[in-house]
Amino acid sequence: MKKMFTVIALGAMMTTAALPAGAAPNASNDSEGGLVQTAAPRFIGETWIAPQGMSNEDKVWGYLDSKKGVLGLTGDTKQSIRITQQVTDAETGTRHVRLKQYIQGIPVFGGDQTLHFDKQGNVTSYIGSTVPDSGQQSLVPLTPKISAEKAIAIANQDTEKLIGKLGSQQREQSAELNIYPYNGQNLLVYMTEVNVLEPSPQRVRYFINADNGTIVNKFGMLDEATGTGVGVLGDTKTFTTTASGSQYLLQDNTRGKGIITYSANYSQSLPGTLLTDSDNVWTDPAAVDAHAYAEVVYDYYKNKFSRDSLDGNGLAIKSSVHYGRNYNNAFWNGVQIAYGDGDGNLFRAFSGDLDVIGHELTHGVTEHTAGLIYQGESGALNESISDIFGNAIKGKNWLIGADIYTPNIPGDALRSMENPELYNQPDHYSKLYRGSDDNGGVHTNSGINNKAYYLLAQGGTHYGVTVKGIGRSDAEKIMYKTLTLYLTPSSNFAAIRAAAIQAATDLFGANSTQANSVKAAYGAVGVGSPPAQDTQPPTAPTGLTSTGKTQSSVTLSWNASTDNVGVTGYDVYNGSALAVSVTGTTATVNGLAAGTAYTFTVKAKDAAGNVSAASNPVTVTTSTSSDPDTQPPTAPTGLTSTGKTSTSVSLSWNASTDNIGVTGYDVYNGSVLAASVAGTTATVSGLTAGTAYTFTVKAKDAAGNVSAASDPVTVTTDTASTVQPWAPYVAYKINDLVSYGGKTYKALQAHTSLPGWEPALVPALWSLVE
Repeated sequence: MKKMFTVIALGAMMTTAALPAGAAPNASNDSEGGLVQTAAPRFIGETWIAPQGMSNEDKVWGYLDSKKGVLGLTGDTKQSIRITQQVTDAETGTRHVRLKQYIQGIPVFGGDQTLHFDKQGNVTSYIGSTVPDSGQQSLVPLTPKISAEKAIAIANQDTEKLIGKLGSQQREQSAELNIYPYNGQNLLVYMTEVNVLEPSPQRVRYFINADNGTIVNKFGMLDEATGTGVGVLGDTKTFTTTASGSQYLLQDNTRGKGIITYSANYSQSLPGTLLTDSDNVWTDPAAVDAHAYAEVVYDYYKNKFSRDSLDGNGLAIKSSVHYGRNYNNAFWNGVQIAYGDGDGNLFRAFSGDLDVIGHELTHGVTEHTAGLIYQGESGALNESISDIFGNAIKGKNWLIGADIYTPNIPGDALRSMENPELYNQPDHYSKLYRGSDDNGGVHTNSGINNKAYYLLAQGGTHYGVTVKGIGRSDAEKIMYKTLTLYLTPSSNFAAIRAAAIQAATDLFGANSTQANSVKAAYGAVGVGSPPAQDTQPPTAPTGLTSTGKTQSSVTLSWNASTDNVGVTGYDVYNGSALAVSVTGTTATVNGLAAGTAYTFTVKAKDAAGNVSAASNPVTVTTSTSSDPDTQPPTAPTGLTSTGKTSTSVSLSWNASTDNIGVTGYDVYNGSVLAASVAGTTATVSGLTAGTAYTFTVKAKDAAGNVSAASDPVTVTTDTASTVQPWAPYVAYKINDLVSYGGKTYKALQAHTSLPGWEPALVPALWSLVE
């Protein structure tokens, strides 16, 4: 049996009412067997402390073994669950593992999980679905009674009944055996896809009972909905093309594996003709927008999240404009995007709106990460996430499709994230559509998550819950990590809430404004309870003092405030005017006049917006040009060693204070100057292995005044390490160095090596020494 192709779970930008006159209905509008019946995602949030000495992979199995009863698994966990992906998030240092359930080696549809580790290697959360295997791992082998070819034929015949004789398939058809949860049973099914353009565009996923050939379920996945040129709205754009002889191709080879734009020439044949031009001044507005906006979407994901195209590996983005005649839709069929020109009344050319193109291409990102099933709540999240990033890429307002929908009626749109009810979408989970139309309301119910995201970014009060907005940028970061690291195919609204809270915690901390706003935003739309409203302000800062001044600035410090939840920052006031906001307990106020007295106070604030009473006031007179500075800084305190090797020692200390201001520090090795730095850390290199050294630090100011020396600290460097070639069956200790393949590696864990555990192959055991 051939391996099944990967599938992009997509949604309709338009409803079937927006299809052109005479078009056949989408075969997926009839849903047999009801909605997907995957198990509801389970969220386990308590921290699991990993035993010492376990490898990263062993921690996965150790955790799953401890939860077998909860997850309904029997027998060997490694037989039931497989690791499909492991990534470490460079931004947060957290590790994320994707898992898949199998029964007798057959994948369980929707049986996907994500497992998450903090920087210390302990499990922080689990999100995902499993089905009880009821001992099926060891029962009579599961054997299909019909062939894969028969299952494909059944799917094709079913689609033909609705739309007529099928044109050629856009992808080679194949069928994959899956375990499908259905009415409390685990059915053996074939999962296959019908993907055609004629007689009308269709992309339908089928689940065919492998015992008797009946259709268990089906649902549609079709998304309907540096040259220069003038776009659809009359604006001039600049974009990248490729010179070829005397012609220019509408092809950008500088981004990933290419951005390529074709014309379908008003036919239903794809991709059509690669567009060319003789002078690189392009006059086809639909093509200009399709090409330029695809570049914008690529650049957004690359620049903001370091993601190389939709799959993270440079996937080529192909677009075809002028699909059909007056075609009121656009779609992604898993291979490329096709844009209709619209009828000029209900829609103008579909490539003319950046958030529409961002929406379409984000479906590809979803397919290559969470793979959200395009039915029910997971399908609504699939649609919402495409709206979120389509809107974020445009960054203009909170509407979707405003630039192409009803061009003769200003101000309307397809959807509003700010007010979903304007376009007949629910804005609260209590209003969730629970019928089977529209794949279980994927376009309707997306309004709930859209509203939560709007509140997270913008803030506001909804259903009596007040949300503090965190801004678009932080909201986008949280939702991207939620999508790419936490969500699974069967994730529902409860799962995305839990995932977004954990993503915000990874990025900003458990008590951060961002994490609290995620909780409040989902609480406001009825998904989980909102956090208790925090009305208690922090304590007033104490001990405000001036630690330095110049003719134009004053440096201040104070003691930290306390709060029932957590202090998020401090506001420094010059009289009644806000002078500066900081997160720490020191600040410098600039732009002052020389020889002038200023009175300062400080107030603390928390994530809920509560503000403390003011600190004690302090009055400081800035220096004049005639003031001689003869006062040295105070001696540094708290000198300590923060790290060492065989040839270096790292040191840190507490900052000194000065009447004007400290400009730097000198580090002494005995009586010899070893380093001069501006901050309060330094590394002294060029030392001898296994040798004791005594260090002191002195502070200095701009006038050349030097403080007394700090207390001394004595540090003995490590003994010299010898680098030996890596070999199997050798007992290695932590920090042992070995050479392999011309490179040096350091042991991360104590272990006895085995063949196949070469350093380059096992990053859990060895790290490359740069």
